[in-house]
Amino acid sequence: MELLRVRDLCYSYHSHISILRDICFSLEAGSCLCIAGANGSGKSTLLELIAGCMQPDSGEILLRGMPVSRKNHEDRPDSESRQSAGTRRTTGMVFQDPDNQLFMPTVWEDVAFGVMHRGVNPQTGRKRAMEVLEAVGAEHLADRHPYELSGGEKQRAAIASALILEPEILLLDEPTAALDPRSRRNIITLLQNLGCAKIIAGHDLDMMLDLDGEALFLYQGRIAARGRAAELLRDGPFLQSIDLELPLQIR
Repeated sequence: MELLRVRDLCYSYHSHISILRDICFSLEAGSCLCIAGANGSGKSTLLELIAGCMQPDSGEILLRGMPVSRKNHEDRPDSESRQSAGTRRTTGMVFQDPDNQLFMPTVWEDVAFGVMHRGVNPQTGRKRAMEVLEAVGAEHLADRHPYELSGGEKQRAAIASALILEPEILLLDEPTAALDPRSRRNIITLLQNLGCAKIIAGHDLDMMLDLDGEALFLYQGRIAARGRAAELLRDGPFLQSIDLELPLQIR
């Protein structure tokens, strides 16, 4: 079932610096799409457009066939949702630097912030935060201050803070950046086990191989290719043509 469709999307900074041009793709429910490209190719900008942080110059983003607006993008009715407010978030964003998402005195308060902002009381908020933290293997971090966490622990907490709103699409920008090898492997395993649809942007081509989904390659703001990651990431001449290199595990 198609969950997201992007049609002829264009975006420019300051109305004249073109960042994205004629971007078209779709995403099925529960699937994983990795977006790769050299610095400046438009990866993060594309995620922010889908997340509703910015508006495109032209083209459209359709969620379940409906054009994105502030109202239908942020929350939609869901009779099956566990949230007392009766809504769930269509997309959840995990930024490249988890410090941009972690600002409360404790981890559980950071994770619960989204539902408590929507009227859930602190007791219920903590209960839900603990459920999500357990799901990402981070329940032991609940009462710690975010500044005490390692990079991998911060990334898990940031992912939990997005997941608590039960997004249908989880957007992740460079989720393995600056992590040590063990933390990187733990985050990849976590992403492999998440049931929601995922769009993951980054430079970690080995991670994209491990996730074994679809890959979309951007070059100078346009789509250079889309297909199975396992096939495209083995095409050395193609990767070289868009200023990328073969993943380490293939070299």
